[in-house]
Amino acid sequence: MKNIKIILLFSGVFIFSSCKKSFTDIPYYGLQTVQNTGVFQTSAGCINYVTGCYSVINENDWWQTMWYRLNFETATDNGWLGNLGGFSNAASYRAVGSLESITPTAGDVVQLYQFSYLGIGQCNFGIANLATSTVDAQLKTRLTAEMRFLRGFFYMDLAKNFGGVPLYTENTKQSEIPLARATADQVWAFINADFEYAAANLPQRKNYTTSEDMARASKGAALAYLAYANLWSGHYDSTVLAATQLLALNEYHLEPNYGDIFKTAYYNGQESIFEIGANNLIGNVNPVVAGSGADGGWGWHVPSSNLEDAFLNENDSIRRVNTIIKNGQPVAGDPAVTSWNGRPSGNTSGRNWRKYYIPLGERSPVNQGYNNRWQPKPYIFMRLANVMLIYAEAAARNGDATTASSMLNQVRARVNLTPKTGLSGDALVNAIILEKRLELAGEYADVRWDDLHRVKVNGTTLMSSMFGPSGSYVQWLQTNTDPYDSRTNIAEVTANKGKLYKPGTNDLFPIPQTEIQAGGGVIKQNPGY
Repeated sequence: MKNIKIILLFSGVFIFSSCKKSFTDIPYYGLQTVQNTGVFQTSAGCINYVTGCYSVINENDWWQTMWYRLNFETATDNGWLGNLGGFSNAASYRAVGSLESITPTAGDVVQLYQFSYLGIGQCNFGIANLATSTVDAQLKTRLTAEMRFLRGFFYMDLAKNFGGVPLYTENTKQSEIPLARATADQVWAFINADFEYAAANLPQRKNYTTSEDMARASKGAALAYLAYANLWSGHYDSTVLAATQLLALNEYHLEPNYGDIFKTAYYNGQESIFEIGANNLIGNVNPVVAGSGADGGWGWHVPSSNLEDAFLNENDSIRRVNTIIKNGQPVAGDPAVTSWNGRPSGNTSGRNWRKYYIPLGERSPVNQGYNNRWQPKPYIFMRLANVMLIYAEAAARNGDATTASSMLNQVRARVNLTPKTGLSGDALVNAIILEKRLELAGEYADVRWDDLHRVKVNGTTLMSSMFGPSGSYVQWLQTNTDPYDSRTNIAEVTANKGKLYKPGTNDLFPIPQTEIQAGGGVIKQNPGY
């Protein structure tokens, strides 16, 4: 954040960004958290403060929030922890990335909880102080709506992965800390209220006047997340309403060429609804973290053969080559690379993510491997195709097969696939869930991770039916014949993935142990931990 030094606030509690302490055992220092106490007295100060709230989405280093998003995709049937050279020493990554040990002390579990609450605390502080500011009322309303959108975004990550959590707001008093966990329904209701407020009070993206402002939350972004939050909480009528309102804005459109969405310079394109920009000073490190070791990458997160098979089974060549780069094959959209070096000796699957890749001619320096870990490529968290498929699923669950099929087939038509017809009920929902996998694989929204934890069949989540000692995906791994990820010398990585997953228990993450202890019995653990 520019011009302001912030000590991050958790509902009135100091959180130093370099600390890994609990949130509930740090002294209360009230309003002295902002060194420039006049920050909320000027329009520029207020805007700068809110700009700083966005930064928490990606924080300021690769291991903080960007890593666990990649690791969640890795933990599904879409991917692997790919770096064979470092795998045996990467126990902290394997806990979630290979579903080996999801515990209250696992790094990705703790980081998701901590950084989400850092964002919530910063928003709470801003909302409370902006309320008494004397700046222009219209600006106050917009900035408050931006922070409520971001607070909903952070709480949504918590609700999806932990269930009910302590519900700290701008009105929480120091004497009330620590709070007991709210129920999941209470948290989802709070999230919906934040997104509803944001949708009612944010401008459309087209009404922002500068390129920097276009990356801020807009009415469209709020409606998109409102639709998604209602899908998660099973309010399908409300999902349909929010998605319908977003489409009625006529502001977002499917990109005619699917591959264009992942171009390096695709900032605020016509399909992008909510994104975070990046540059070569600090920003998108995923091309390096997930890139081939032969290209200067770290090779940690890579696509699976199971995902490639899913594309092949649907004859989905356009999305396949724009999602997966395979050893020895050309790189879609980069004429300089006719035979990709996936470095299979160090890569679980001999594959890398095309969606993170930056063509050689667009790098700095040009035509070289990744010399700089920070790359200028936007993080797109929500785009129109995702909303259309969210809409399709809600409509299908409401029995509206016509609307659901229309949304589904518009997404398929963009990549020259034949329409799916004559489907209804569970068969139609299953087709939509598959479409989401193919359309959004590897992207920053963690759609596959979300769907496997959200969607239930006969009361069991897809995650719990696929993983665990008897899981369908674990059984598939024993018969997998892919020449890369079925190699016997890497069975530690592949054949054993997911065997230790605990169906039912691991559908939710545990509350970090430090929080349980610091809460003195107030904050209860999820069952099974």
